[in-house]
Amino acid sequence: MSLVAAILMSACGEKTNTPEAKKAKLESLKKEIAQLQSEANKLEKELNAGAAADMGKTVEVATVKKGLFQSFIAIEGVADANESTIATPKVPGTVIRVMVQPGAQVTAGQVLAQLDNTAISQGKNELNQQLAFVTTLFEKQKRLWEKGVGTEVQYLSAKNQKEALEKSLRTLDVQIDMYNIKAPISGTLESADAKVGQAVAPGMPLFRVVNMANIKVKADAAESHSKKIKAGDQIRIYFPDLKSEIDSRISFAAKYIDPLNRTFRVETKLPKVENLKPNMIAKLKIVDYENKSAIAVNSNSVQTTESGSYVIVAKSVAGKNGSNNFVAERRKVTVGKSSEGLTEILTGLNEGDLVITAGYQELNEGQAISGEWMKGN
Repeated sequence: MSLVAAILMSACGEKTNTPEAKKAKLESLKKEIAQLQSEANKLEKELNAGAAADMGKTVEVATVKKGLFQSFIAIEGVADANESTIATPKVPGTVIRVMVQPGAQVTAGQVLAQLDNTAISQGKNELNQQLAFVTTLFEKQKRLWEKGVGTEVQYLSAKNQKEALEKSLRTLDVQIDMYNIKAPISGTLESADAKVGQAVAPGMPLFRVVNMANIKVKADAAESHSKKIKAGDQIRIYFPDLKSEIDSRISFAAKYIDPLNRTFRVETKLPKVENLKPNMIAKLKIVDYENKSAIAVNSNSVQTTESGSYVIVAKSVAGKNGSNNFVAERRKVTVGKSSEGLTEILTGLNEGDLVITAGYQELNEGQAISGEWMKGN
């Protein structure tokens, strides 16, 4: 119609040069272009759809490989210093001196604080004076006895007085030493709550000393795991706060079941872990099964029906012109244990098989499939 209109307009001479005629021609051409573009788009979609149908449904695959498969028992524990204790007074008294501050490295037996021992120290001075006098008498009596002067009773009496005072003095020294608050173990002073002038009594926790050289993780495992967990088992420990993971082995698995919570204690010694602090949370994964040459696939790829379990694999078939095409094939499998998103396949798959890991939903047996992996096949 547009071509006829153009011919008629050219035959009309001057009428075709009017603005109205030009506007009409422009509108006609725009409509023709829009119609042609719509037809072109429709043909393009049909061609693309046909090409996609020839290529098949797009999927993702994973090549089956043999490797180490482990399943774990997951429990939660805490870090614990093997040597962590408090220093307390042995006698009541008043703190007159604090020798250390938190964070200090101390050794076993080191004096951390002193209590007022004025009264008992005065008693020691008196004993020293008595001992000096009795010692002098004893030495004189001894010389006389050696010369045959005096009696044996006099000599033994002087000796006994001297030895009794020496024993009393040693006892007093022990009592005076009890006014010193000492570190029970070597380690780091984590807290120091003693203050000068503070009245204290036996048993008050004034200092805490932690030895981080010997640290462990302890956890309580459920009674149902008692047959699976034993000393020497492999264990993987993750500290969420440190974002650190280490491998170790169980050093102790209790044979006693706590009747209150039906659990038993599990412990493992640790090497030095940077920034690790007592009572930090630890996630424990204890290896309860291991296969060093296992076939394992993503657990989501394993489908289960009343007749059993299966996975869908990409099967190679000969295409046109000798091309290598792929179709979906349902493969029945026997599954083993599952752990951390993987499932062990005991039978049904071989090394080198291509298991479909994405896009397997609604795939039919023998349906054509495609994907990036085809570039290498």
